Amino acid sequence: MIKVWRCLFLMLAFVAFGSFAQSIDKIAEVQDQLMLDLTTLESAHEAEKPFLEDILRRKNQALRKEISSQLSSDKKEGLDAVLSKQTELLQHLLSMNDVKIASMSKESRSADGDAQKRLELLIQKHIGMMDVYYEQLSKTLSWIKERGGDVASSESRLKSSLIARSEYLTNAILYTDTQRQDLKRRLSFVSEEEKATIKTELVRYSERTSVMVSSLEETISLMEPFGVDVTSYKRILLATTGDINADVLDIDIALDLLEGWLHSFSGWAFENTPSFFVKLAVLLGILYVTSLIAKVARKMVRKSVSHSKMDFSVLMQEFFVSIASKTVILIGLLIALSQIGIELAPLLTGFGVAGVIIGFALQDTLSNFASGLMILIYRPYDVSDMVNVAGVQGTVKDMSLVSTTIQTIDNQRLVIPNNKIWGDVINNITAERVRRVDMVFGIGYADDIDKAKAVLHDIILTHPKVLKKPEHMIKLHTLNTSSVDFVVRPWVKTNDYWDVYWDVTETVKKRFDEEGITIPFPQRDVHIYNHEES
Repeated sequence: MIKVWRCLFLMLAFVAFGSFAQSIDKIAEVQDQLMLDLTTLESAHEAEKPFLEDILRRKNQALRKEISSQLSSDKKEGLDAVLSKQTELLQHLLSMNDVKIASMSKESRSADGDAQKRLELLIQKHIGMMDVYYEQLSKTLSWIKERGGDVASSESRLKSSLIARSEYLTNAILYTDTQRQDLKRRLSFVSEEEKATIKTELVRYSERTSVMVSSLEETISLMEPFGVDVTSYKRILLATTGDINADVLDIDIALDLLEGWLHSFSGWAFENTPSFFVKLAVLLGILYVTSLIAKVARKMVRKSVSHSKMDFSVLMQEFFVSIASKTVILIGLLIALSQIGIELAPLLTGFGVAGVIIGFALQDTLSNFASGLMILIYRPYDVSDMVNVAGVQGTVKDMSLVSTTIQTIDNQRLVIPNNKIWGDVINNITAERVRRVDMVFGIGYADDIDKAKAVLHDIILTHPKVLKKPEHMIKLHTLNTSSVDFVVRPWVKTNDYWDVYWDVTETVKKRFDEEGITIPFPQRDVHIYNHEES
């Protein structure tokens, strides 16, 4: 019976296109015949439908070539009718295949063995046929649109159908890929006989995935002209195939692709380097123990240098603590690297070469470091000292081998490179515990010198912060133009310097006023002579 049908349709195809029909009327007749064949196909027995549809598809492909050659014809009405029927034909074929695929998919889920494989092959075949129909339908609608026809309804229907098809293909791809991944995981713990079976199954799943990926790519290309957001579908394609193309320029797709690569890499690492995690655990364990030992070393060294009779500076204490800690960490790191199989000799050689290169590149920094070492050794100042260095006066807040942090009297914080400090005069204002306050007070030439001197002695002796020893000094120092100047030099603790200076200055002014002693200021007498004219 099948052979009879095959011969019959081949004869019809030969009669219809044996001489490549030239007229639109002839094309219309063939199109009408195809519509009748579609009716026959829809009512045929299930066993005959694959054969009938194959013949119908081939005849329609030949017809579409003739339609394409006649698109420039002026006989608009006849060709427009053909295009309308062509649209209807393709829509029926798509609907019929869609129903068939759904039916076979449901049947496949309950089947097994050879029956399941046969159904899967049939599903793949129908999916491929639908790709052709969708492409032909899209092309037909573009033909009608170019000729001024109304295709809004057909395009809307096609758009909805393509979206539904994309969802189906996406879910099918994900489901198939999940099954494939499950099988790949089983390969690591099954017997050799089962591995052969699983590998065969993997090939079958890969073939199914390839067919559906190809169909999804075709569907995406048809959806894009309709303005459909196809980003999610492209993500699935990139995650499944790993193919890189212009779509990667989409940042969302690129991120998903990167995530997939990372997942693949982690799988490769787990499969091909079984000792990776063991080595990593050993490395982290050694580093952890090293960090604990380094903390203990820091505490011990800090305690030792802080209680040492050698009176180390804060900078030197921090230096010893840092060296001890970093030495322990370096030794632990080298041990850890050797335990995971890294050769230390080339590594140390590389560090030596790198050190020379870095030394040339960081000459200024090394100069600061050298100056820091000199400050460390000679200790011209320490943390909390008030200094005047590099033109800046303030309290030393922090010191390192590279720089010194100074907090000025008006509460500015300045970081000064050590080479600028060591190459200039260093004035440590608070290095000594006792300082002399130098003050000068003047009285008028008409005032009593002994009285003024006694008042100054009384002020100094009664101030609670002035030290008894060393003894203070009050002497007549200078006979200036307008005043007789006394130098007043009491000794005080360094921290009391400014308190004494300000207190004594204020008290001197008040006592001089009380005792009638003047504090002169520059003045000049002007004498005017009147000369009479002779």
